[in-house]
Amino acid sequence: MFRIHPTLLVIATMLYPVGAIAEVQGAQPHSIQRLLKRSTAPSVAERILYLSTGRRLPSIDPPKNIQVSNLDGLVEPDPLKRPVFRPTPITPPVPIFDPSGRASLSQRVLRRIEGFDPLIQRYSKVHALDANLIRAVIYVESAGKSDARSHKGAQGLMQLMPATAQDMGVRNPLDPAQNIYGGTRYLAKLLGEFKRPELALWGYNAGPESVKRRRLPLETKRYVPEVLRVKNLLDQQGT
Repeated sequence: MFRIHPTLLVIATMLYPVGAIAEVQGAQPHSIQRLLKRSTAPSVAERILYLSTGRRLPSIDPPKNIQVSNLDGLVEPDPLKRPVFRPTPITPPVPIFDPSGRASLSQRVLRRIEGFDPLIQRYSKVHALDANLIRAVIYVESAGKSDARSHKGAQGLMQLMPATAQDMGVRNPLDPAQNIYGGTRYLAKLLGEFKRPELALWGYNAGPESVKRRRLPLETKRYVPEVLRVKNLLDQQGT
């Protein structure tokens, strides 16, 4: 008659109710496997049985009602591999076509600039510059305010720095006539040096050394296209 090993009884006492052990006492040899299947920790009981008796029972299939989740997502990423950054492309909005260009320019600023139109016409002819280029610079630099001052010390309609104003022979940068004269003269000088309007505007905003060293500040990167945009709209209006 088959007898249950004392070690297995200890295991059964730990892992299974007492009533179930009594059922196995007079049962068939395969009742040991049945007891292990009904145990809460069959793998532990099977391991202890093997170490104490040298017997190895066939592997017990796990309960069918237990689902093992996919552990692929728990694999730690390689710390030496950096994630590839793929920015989402931003589609710029399509501007509404305006034949006159008036919707893109401030009429209040344009009216202020019209008050200085005789000076703009005079000094643009003296220095052989496009009058709309001067108007565009005034539009962007000071919005047509003759008393405009920047935190960097630039003054007047065309925002002349003190050193630049002195080099251009301007004594009072807040005087509209002197300011437009000095700004137009300085812009004509830069255009003669760099031959291209965008480079001349680059030098006007950031200084000629910035153009020579090819160091384009962020402010200038926005400034040059804005001046050219305003000039283009003024050309469309036939100003």
